[in-house]
Amino acid sequence: MANKAERDLSRIGWLDYVLMSVCSCLAVYSAGMSINQPSISYFCVILVLLGAGVSYGVRVLSINSPWIKLDAVFYSAAVIGAIFFSTELRMIMPEGGFPREMGAAGWLTWMLILGSFATWQDSTLLFQAIPALALFGLIGCYETYKGATLAFFGFLICLATLFARAHGREMLRKAAESGYFTRGLAPGTPIPSVETTPGLALQLKKGPWRWVAGPEWALASAVAVVLISLLGAPVIRESVTSVGGGFVRLNQPSIRPRFTPAAPAAADVTGNSVRIGRPFQKSLPRSLFEVGASLAGTQYLRSEVYDTYTGQGWQNTFGFSDQKVPADSPLASLGQTKLTDGTPFTFKIHLLRYMHLLPLPPDTLSVKVDDGGADLLTDGTWQLQNAPSSEIDLSGTALRPKSSKPPVSSPKALEWGSFADKSRIPARVQQLALQVSDNKKTDFDKAVAIRNEICNRIVYNLGADETPSTSDPVEYTLFEQKEGYCTAFASAMVLMARSIGIPSRYVQGYLTDDRRREQDGRYMVTEADYHAWAELYFDDFGWVTFDPTIGARFKEGEGLGDAGDPRPWYQKGVLGVVLDVAIVATVIGLLVTCVGFVRSYRKHKTLKTELDRVFITFNRRLERAAGRRRNVGQTPDEFLESIRFDIGESYQDAKDLNERFVTALYSPRAVSQAVLAELRSDLKRLSGKLKAEQARHSRPQA
Repeated sequence: MANKAERDLSRIGWLDYVLMSVCSCLAVYSAGMSINQPSISYFCVILVLLGAGVSYGVRVLSINSPWIKLDAVFYSAAVIGAIFFSTELRMIMPEGGFPREMGAAGWLTWMLILGSFATWQDSTLLFQAIPALALFGLIGCYETYKGATLAFFGFLICLATLFARAHGREMLRKAAESGYFTRGLAPGTPIPSVETTPGLALQLKKGPWRWVAGPEWALASAVAVVLISLLGAPVIRESVTSVGGGFVRLNQPSIRPRFTPAAPAAADVTGNSVRIGRPFQKSLPRSLFEVGASLAGTQYLRSEVYDTYTGQGWQNTFGFSDQKVPADSPLASLGQTKLTDGTPFTFKIHLLRYMHLLPLPPDTLSVKVDDGGADLLTDGTWQLQNAPSSEIDLSGTALRPKSSKPPVSSPKALEWGSFADKSRIPARVQQLALQVSDNKKTDFDKAVAIRNEICNRIVYNLGADETPSTSDPVEYTLFEQKEGYCTAFASAMVLMARSIGIPSRYVQGYLTDDRRREQDGRYMVTEADYHAWAELYFDDFGWVTFDPTIGARFKEGEGLGDAGDPRPWYQKGVLGVVLDVAIVATVIGLLVTCVGFVRSYRKHKTLKTELDRVFITFNRRLERAAGRRRNVGQTPDEFLESIRFDIGESYQDAKDLNERFVTALYSPRAVSQAVLAELRSDLKRLSGKLKAEQARHSRPQA
């Protein structure tokens, strides 16, 4: 057992690779979560762990090989490759990798991934901290992932411990080169290799090198830095913000919704495609934007529109500014409101984060963006032209229906193309739609009947299981699983409406809730408010919202509005209590361990501390007797020699006591209690003699 401990301290071991892996994994995980893509985070973490395992294997198998020292060359090649092939590497990642505005995060992440395969020595192990620090800095600027702060603190603690261990190994090398381990041996004795000779660290602790700071001090320092940061960071941030005055701005990356953690790689930052039937990924309830009083209450704020059903999800094949649509087609002015009986109202929205597609009321007439602009796309969504700052104020005008008179009919023209496409609708879904809507007089009544059927048939459950890959997610939800969340409800509404000839589309955006309205009428919209619904087209009204989730049965704790609960299953219910108790017990155990360490340290250091105090007292007695202070550069022997005539007959006793102090202070052996007691007794006797000598010289001569 001793040899294992000695080897672990003397050369790079598995613990060093664990510390490096944790540092790198925390950085790449935070990078992926900063754009709401857990799949990217997990992908990068797995590759980093794989690289660390490969490097550790190379280290163990090739410890005596000279080419292990070429790790810096391989590492440099990995870094250069991560930069020059960033585009190709980006496409390897899930979801198409990081968006273009976060291109730096992409190649920094690949630097950590590829670099982890070439960390065979201390230098490359520690170099991993550089791209990790840069990545944390980038994430901190965007402020899109709150957990990054805790991740960075964990990174600091692991890095400090790793650095201290590497520093200790460097001290071993310096000590070996100085001849410390070969002193007293025959000339020409080979210097022991730190990399292959066990036990050197233990030998080093027995000599004057024992005062070199170890990992425990680095860990304590890192914890102190974290605590100071937690207390001081808010003050510093407010100060910097007030001094900066908003002159320094940074464009925010677009925030991808977390409905589809397993979205296809074809999806881009504008939301061109979305998968349904996948497990719901709950998110932290982060604030996204604030709406004014005119939009407070239950409001649907549309941001993304999809027209084409793929059998596994939705694609937007229509909503682009360069879409070619015949002028006489009803789709030519699709983005313009068709509400003929509406009351205009103004609204204000304050974006806290950059959003490529703006969340706006359905019948928006105009949008004004401070220091920027917005374009109306052909599908009725509004696209931000640029990102003047991380926080954006916008205002606009929209319409509300004047009366509660419902629509009646929907257009039946064939020109509606993909909005009326039935080619991928399962037969059972079409039959159900026809059965439910039979004998209803108007198209609107038919749509209401379909909505009620979906509402009664499906239980809203954010924890619903994933749809099998061989099944259509809408058909599976309606007839087999009979539970799901808003994406399943909205998709079923769209397909069933198309089955009876009503043009419809799938929409995602935000649903405000009057229950969380502030006193002044404003409302803060968070990620928990992200929602999906259907829009059906009716004459004289345009697109009308149909949301089958309203009134649906909810599974407890997994209903609408519970999307902001980020806790995994093992943190809920009884398991959550057990986990909390385990965490408290772990904290108490750590505290007890720390107290024991402190007590052990004090016990170990008491005699040394007392020896230092006794020696300081000895030095002061000599200074008082001689009438002058000891110079900073003087050794105890030099000072005593300079005052030998000032202390007279006490010189020889002081010299003997000084030699014993020097031996006790600088000997590799620890001082004993008996030696310390003897030094105290002799110092007391010398002090009396010095006082008597001083008194004799101060008497007037007869």
